[in-house]
Amino acid sequence: MTRLPRIAMPARLSDAEGADARVGLANAIFDDVAALVRAEELDVVVVRDADLAGFDGVVLPGGGDIDPARYGGDTAASVYDVNPAQDDLDLAVVAAAVTAGLPILGVCRGLQVLNVAFGGTLIEDIAAGEGVAAVRHTPGDDGCGALEWTWHPVTIASPSRLHAEVDADEIAVASGHHQAIRALGEGLRATAVAADGIVEAVEHVELPIIAVQWHPEAEGTPAHLAGAPFAVFADLVRARPVRR
Repeated sequence: MTRLPRIAMPARLSDAEGADARVGLANAIFDDVAALVRAEELDVVVVRDADLAGFDGVVLPGGGDIDPARYGGDTAASVYDVNPAQDDLDLAVVAAAVTAGLPILGVCRGLQVLNVAFGGTLIEDIAAGEGVAAVRHTPGDDGCGALEWTWHPVTIASPSRLHAEVDADEIAVASGHHQAIRALGEGLRATAVAADGIVEAVEHVELPIIAVQWHPEAEGTPAHLAGAPFAVFADLVRARPVRR
């Protein structure tokens, strides 16, 4: 009997009890991301270490902020839920996946983890007027503390894996982040941008790696757009021989 491809998702290590409300949100949407992976007939396994033997791909979900010290950023900047153990786990999983040649999909924090893993840097806290036009990326003044999103359009680059899947030059996305890519990591190229220039999606020029800054799992996202990044990822997974 042929088994489903096994996909590793690093556990979220921060406890939402008594913490910043955004931690609870990140933990809650973990299951929503896993559901979209499973919808592509992939088996999700939550991992707490970087042993990827027997796995066929990796999905990096959302979560808190990466420690700015990891990318030479401003450690005094406004950040939340900086968790060294989470950074260690996520970056180790990326390194192991790259070594094994496994496909990787990043969502929100996952995109930022990938960028840092490839030597890129982040905007520690998106300020008003960071780009050429004002785009609201984070609901409210203090982050997305409730299950709500800010919606805005992004322009999809063509050719790209994402463009081939959504078959559109522009789509509306659900946004809930206060950090973003500053300098792209080595080998990564932007495949979607917001009107203010914030990078909203990337893919690797050689490796089977894609990521989106927005939340495709957000309620209100049309089904074909919610599933698009996961469909691209599933195609990359199935392009590799499945171990039995």
